[in-house]
Amino acid sequence: MLTLDTLISSAPDRLRRAGRVAGEGDRPVAGVWPADPANAPARERGWRDVLAVLPPEAYGAYGAQDDQDADIRALARAGAAALAVSEPAPQQILDAADRHRLPVLLTDPETCTVPRLAQLLADQEAAAGRRLQDLLECAKQLSTAPETAAGILSWLAQMIDGQAVLLAPHRPPPPLDGGLTLPEERVAALADGTTQAATADVGEWNVRLYALGPVPPYDVLAVARARTAGWPQPVTEAVTMAELLLSSWLRLRAAADGERAPIRSSVLQMLMAGQVLAARRAATPLAMSPDVLTADEARVYVVGGRAAHRDTLVSACHYHLGDAGLVVGCPVDEHQVIIVATPDAPTEALLRDLVTRREGFRLGASRAMPLDGVAEAHGEATRALAAAGSSPDHYAVFTPDIELVRLLPAEGAGRWAAATLAPLDEWPQGRRAEWLDGMRLWLAYGPIGAARLAGFHRNTVRQRAETVGEALGLDLGRLADRIRLDLALRIDRLGLDHGGSGPAPGFDELLADAAALRWAEEYLRRLDDDLLPTVVAWIQAGQHTPSAATRLGVHPKTVAARLRRAEAQVREPLISHPAVGGPVAASANGVCGVHDLALAARITHHLTF
Repeated sequence: MLTLDTLISSAPDRLRRAGRVAGEGDRPVAGVWPADPANAPARERGWRDVLAVLPPEAYGAYGAQDDQDADIRALARAGAAALAVSEPAPQQILDAADRHRLPVLLTDPETCTVPRLAQLLADQEAAAGRRLQDLLECAKQLSTAPETAAGILSWLAQMIDGQAVLLAPHRPPPPLDGGLTLPEERVAALADGTTQAATADVGEWNVRLYALGPVPPYDVLAVARARTAGWPQPVTEAVTMAELLLSSWLRLRAAADGERAPIRSSVLQMLMAGQVLAARRAATPLAMSPDVLTADEARVYVVGGRAAHRDTLVSACHYHLGDAGLVVGCPVDEHQVIIVATPDAPTEALLRDLVTRREGFRLGASRAMPLDGVAEAHGEATRALAAAGSSPDHYAVFTPDIELVRLLPAEGAGRWAAATLAPLDEWPQGRRAEWLDGMRLWLAYGPIGAARLAGFHRNTVRQRAETVGEALGLDLGRLADRIRLDLALRIDRLGLDHGGSGPAPGFDELLADAAALRWAEEYLRRLDDDLLPTVVAWIQAGQHTPSAATRLGVHPKTVAARLRRAEAQVREPLISHPAVGGPVAASANGVCGVHDLALAARITHHLTF
């Protein structure tokens, strides 16, 4: 039987560039035998599909890289099925074969027969087919759940004989073997979209990084191989195939999240309106766990961060909480994410870890409340978020202060609030309650914010506010009248007994109580000395920062910075983030935080209105 050794012994010392086999017409050559074309015995054997064989004696002939590259390129273009090389094969030969995608079979020419070599090639091709089939099976398992990518990553790690992980923004990296630590700065640059790919040597590992996903911040695919192993063509092709699959999967996940977002927003709107039963019914299409919606109590968290990262932050919160919580991008402020979750320690720990690992994020948490108190809990979480700005770990839980409405004389406060809201007593009870709840949102978040939270058109919210204002004889375009209505609604919510004889006290008389003065002095004592004149000037200027800056003779950025400091110290939001392409009022969140500050300044005679 003809062996490779026999073939090699009859071959010339130098591998000749391959062409087409004589007499075969236009039929592509499936393999090339490096024999001298003048070698008649070789032609007489009738081989039509012969493997390319490189004898050991020819290794030394490849002193120049260009020569060996040209020969192997010629073999590949001629359609060679594989290149049979005796062990140990020169690395330059293997590298050239990788560049031109020519499979290599390492053999012992003295013992390996041509049929055996053909079998090795068939086995290699079958193994490659099985690996592709495994990849297709992994692809079938992909869904919108984050953990379904594990099969693709496991396949890739096996194919490259190394490690493969997918790093999602705002999530802790999975553990890596061999003491491998990924370069944080390069990963961050990829996530932000500064660059699309990077490489680094880390200890004994060579790491390659790729940014994947539809929009920044991107997920980052990290693959690592031993530095001595290199990146041959089959390994690079496996990485490319995994990249394509994971990129498509990330696009599908983003689209699925976008489709579910309106349903989540609707559920939140219902909870904000106290419609718990309707919220439970609406959540059914989400196929989410009923834990938070069937619990007796819930807690509201508000995460603040960069607006460009909000969608990814929503995804990260889903990843951390699973189906235990309702996660919604805040419809009022594009810098915030609202989470309604069960009031357990693991939820808090997961969200705190999420915030502390990312610069520029803050977390505010409410107290545990009945599920129909989500609106109030959201207000608490927003106040806590303002306080989190000055916290070392960027986290704060709402701590109830002694509210002014609880310190005012109960009977007098009750009569004053009843008298203020009396024009609405003739309204049907259901309409009165619904519209006053809407006014609480309007006062807290502005007309557009209230419309987004309540699920109404902003014109509807504005018309209702105008109707209520006219009925009460208040000009709600003035801060002073908004403060009066807000104070009346807060007293009304306490359900104070306002019976008894005697007229209702006036607004000035109500605030002249000694307890109110103590509250106001304590409230303003939280502020640094340089902040009180700034906030008073800002309120007098109609909460217009440039006008306040002109009054104070400072730059508007100085006023804004001071207001941010004041916000953290009084633990209430005072100014809102501007919406992209829109005015500040379009995204006002927690704008009624200024009401308590203005009341305290008025009671202590720092402000008149």
